[in-house]
Amino acid sequence: MPSASQKGQYWQHRTIVWLKRHGFAVAIAQRMLSVWTPTGMVHTKRDQLGADVIAMSHEKTLAVQIKGGETRRQQLSAARKEFAKYPLGPHCEQWCVLWAPRAREPEIVVVAVGPQPAQHPVIVPARKKAKRTSLPLFSRTA
Repeated sequence: MPSASQKGQYWQHRTIVWLKRHGFAVAIAQRMLSVWTPTGMVHTKRDQLGADVIAMSHEKTLAVQIKGGETRRQQLSAARKEFAKYPLGPHCEQWCVLWAPRAREPEIVVVAVGPQPAQHPVIVPARKKAKRTSLPLFSRTA
């Protein structure tokens, strides 16, 4: 069974290959930090600008957050909140790239399009399923 970090590396590699195939130059935007604790050194990863990957083409610049697997949609609101913290320049976009298991192409969720200041509103798509409404159990007639 692969670990969570191995799964994340897999989805990140697939996204980088997909973006390069679409004409983008890609850079990984994660940094590794080593933190000393009483039990020893712990290594952690931190995203820069809220993105896993920065991709550039002659038309636009993308800040990309990558999610994959069965639970890919569960972390979308956290990704939107993280993206909203950072400003966007002109011709910049913030994307969430969602990979379904065994999918050949990802699902792209555009979170924001620049120019935007920091603490900007994000694009929240409409629900795919209708919200469940309560129905009256029985109508009482007297």
